[in-house]
Amino acid sequence: MKQFTIRNTGRFMTALLSDKETVFDHFLLNEAVIATGNTFTVDGHINREFYSREELEELRLKTSSRGMVFDENLVRWESVKGYCYSCIKGKKVPLSFRMTLCLPPEELEGVVSSSDSSVDPGAVNSLNVNIRYDGGTLTCTTAVSLKIFTTDRSIDRAWDESFEAFLNTHGYDHDTD
Repeated sequence: MKQFTIRNTGRFMTALLSDKETVFDHFLLNEAVIATGNTFTVDGHINREFYSREELEELRLKTSSRGMVFDENLVRWESVKGYCYSCIKGKKVPLSFRMTLCLPPEELEGVVSSSDSSVDPGAVNSLNVNIRYDGGTLTCTTAVSLKIFTTDRSIDRAWDESFEAFLNTHGYDHDTD
């Protein structure tokens, strides 16, 4: 687990929330909580019972035609970022927000295999980034969720390095805590 304090908050937020930016679109949303005049919570877990079999298949085809693997459990960030933006936009900055994004399964395997870990990739639930804004400071904290207990932290280190490379590639200035 590593925490990154983002220095160019405006640039990061534009990339996260703008419909013209796609930097974060491939991530899956676990949860978003946005505090403005009210508190809005978005649970990223898909309610499969809401959709017909045909609609679920259409979602699968739509996402796979764009080179993405459909995940039946969590929604893609791109699907809900417009709603989250509508909760945040206005003349005042939000009091706070927190979002938990997960690396999609097709990218998770690459990070796990690069880690030289003895842990089977199937034992990894998710590679997460917790994005938090407290009204002044924006931080991103990496986290690994495993289905098993292990003292092997090589997957954690690989995810920390991978996310830091992501920040560097996209020009998000940061301090590491």
